[in-house]
Amino acid sequence: MFSKKLLILLSAGLTLNAFAGYEEALKKYGKGNLSLAGYREMIIELNEGGYHFSLIPWVKDHLVKSRKIDRTLERAIDNVMNNVGVRTFESLPEEILSRLSSQNIRYILAKRKLSDSHFDAAEKLIASADPTHRSYPFIKHLSGVILAHKGKYQEAATVFDECVKASEKAAGKLDSKIQQDQMLQNRDYCLAGIARSYYGLKEYKKADLTYLDIPKESLIWPNILFEEAWNSFQLKNYNRTLGKLVTYKAPVMDFIFNPEVDVLKALSYLKMCLYDDARNTADDFYNTHAKEAQNLRTFILRNKKNYKYYYDLMANFESGKQSLVPYVNRTLRSLEKDSAYQEIKSSLSSAVAEFRKIEALPASRLKNQLLSNMRTVLDEYKSTLGAYVRSSMVSKYAEFYRAFQDMSYIKLEVLAQRKERLYQDQEPGRKRGDVKYIERNDKQYFWNFNGEFWADELGDYVFALRSEC
Repeated sequence: MFSKKLLILLSAGLTLNAFAGYEEALKKYGKGNLSLAGYREMIIELNEGGYHFSLIPWVKDHLVKSRKIDRTLERAIDNVMNNVGVRTFESLPEEILSRLSSQNIRYILAKRKLSDSHFDAAEKLIASADPTHRSYPFIKHLSGVILAHKGKYQEAATVFDECVKASEKAAGKLDSKIQQDQMLQNRDYCLAGIARSYYGLKEYKKADLTYLDIPKESLIWPNILFEEAWNSFQLKNYNRTLGKLVTYKAPVMDFIFNPEVDVLKALSYLKMCLYDDARNTADDFYNTHAKEAQNLRTFILRNKKNYKYYYDLMANFESGKQSLVPYVNRTLRSLEKDSAYQEIKSSLSSAVAEFRKIEALPASRLKNQLLSNMRTVLDEYKSTLGAYVRSSMVSKYAEFYRAFQDMSYIKLEVLAQRKERLYQDQEPGRKRGDVKYIERNDKQYFWNFNGEFWADELGDYVFALRSEC
């Protein structure tokens, strides 16, 4: 007969072998850490019991210490990665990760090679991906990105199309709503990848039509709209560019915080020889952002790399407590809808749920060790989240720095072109707008609304300005 304690443990999801194995290992190897054999048994048993986040420290420790990983253990580790994601393992040295041959590990290594611009090595690592593996749609996206970096845009478009189909198929097989959403978001990234590939091929009309296939309810669409605006700019359809950019003034888009929007707006006016509009856009940008962007820089320098501070900052912001620095708040507001931030936050929430699950177990040495593991994991996720918040602020200041440089160029170009026009004695026309200046494609229509606001209009506004060049 099982003891009452063991029956309770079994009903909570911990297997008898896991509990007994841990107790036996502690007796055999003393009060210190488990041996490699003990780690192996715990990883296999607790993986089967669904305790994935609490295994992360043991998995990492085993990978560091062990020179050989058998297939049974590798399958267990691969399943842990399927459930917690690969992000937490990406910091391990390549020599350690290379001891495993699983698809998740090859994906991590390929991402690292890509970031180092070793495109051929990255491509080789994921060349023989298993279509039945859960990571397959993400690997197809990465493969498309690698091809695009190599300038093979036509091949990239084909791979991204395969990624779209693989993502939709995988999403239909998943039970977890969180995992379904992640898979559909991967599909949207692949749709964007197809459009970007056409952009790279300078097939801007194909890119324009493909961008329109990305659902407006997707988390990535608000930022993709800026890419659409650039694509219209390349088509010399500056009215369409301005229309897409003005979408960011809609109340539902108030979380978007992208200084490059104003730069592209000023450039579009410049291309249409609307010099007053271009100059006013640049002047307004300086007057609005110069001081606050400097305050953002001071804030970043003052808090250095205190990731706990940045984690607490974001947590307080989401609880309604705002910073005294306005552009810190605007950055945090934009982060709330950021897909990468949402992924890290989702993992942290799942880890907290597992921590609560373990807390509810009866007292035992195994429970204490799992709780200790979970505290380590939670601290790591919070640190990762804090680091992401800080890096986002650094990136935002860098965007402002580049935007100020671009606006300076635009102001100088306005002066140069006006001077040339003065010498040529050209008098611009005065008519500002007419529907005949609007261009559209087969997926866009004219609607005669009378004051109503329609959600479907988002991203489809268009100006009707006549070029004065």
